[in-house]
Amino acid sequence: MLKSKLALASAVLVTVTLIILSAPSATASLCQTIQVSFAYPRQALPNRSVPITTTVAGSCTSDGEDYFGLRVDVLDGVSHGVLSSNSTPIGYNANNFSVNVENAAVSPANNQSWPLQINTYLIQAGGTSGKYLLNATTITIQVGDSPLPEIPLSSSPLMALVLIAVTMSLTRRKLPHRTKAPRNLCGDRSS
Repeated sequence: MLKSKLALASAVLVTVTLIILSAPSATASLCQTIQVSFAYPRQALPNRSVPITTTVAGSCTSDGEDYFGLRVDVLDGVSHGVLSSNSTPIGYNANNFSVNVENAAVSPANNQSWPLQINTYLIQAGGTSGKYLLNATTITIQVGDSPLPEIPLSSSPLMALVLIAVTMSLTRRKLPHRTKAPRNLCGDRSS
C-alpha cells in the first residue's frame, strides 16, 4: 500500500513538472519585433573613457499596466567583469519604441584588441519574471596602435629575396649613354 502511494505521488510530480516545462514561455510573445544596434569607436587610446551607445527599437505587447525599461551591461570579454551598467525607461506604453542607452567603459592601459560583451535586457516591472535578455553581442575595440603583422619564419628566405630585389632596383643608377665622338674629316675620332 505504501509503495503504491509513493509511486502515485511520483507519477503526479513527474506529470506536473512536464506540464510546467512544456508550457510556452512568456518571453516568446512579449515582444514581436526587437532591433538592437550599437555605436562605438573602432579604435581608442589606452586608459580613456570609451562611449558605447545601444539603440533598441521594437514593439512589445503592452496593456499600459506594466512599466518597461532597458538595461545594458558592458562586460570585459576576457574576465567577464561588469565595466558599465545603465538603464533607460521606455514607459507604460511599449507598443512602438526606440530608446538609446549610453554606457562608457575605461579602455585597458596597454595596446591590444579589447573584446567587450554587451548584454541588453528588457525589464518589465510588474511582470511575472521581470527581466528578459534581448541580445548578447561581442564587439572588439583596438586600443592604441595595431600590432605589426608577424612574418612566419618559413617565408623569410622569400622576403630576403624580395628585399634584395627592391634594394637593387632602387639603388640602380642609370648610366648616361655614351655618344660616339664626331669624326673629323680624316676619319679619325677626336678625343
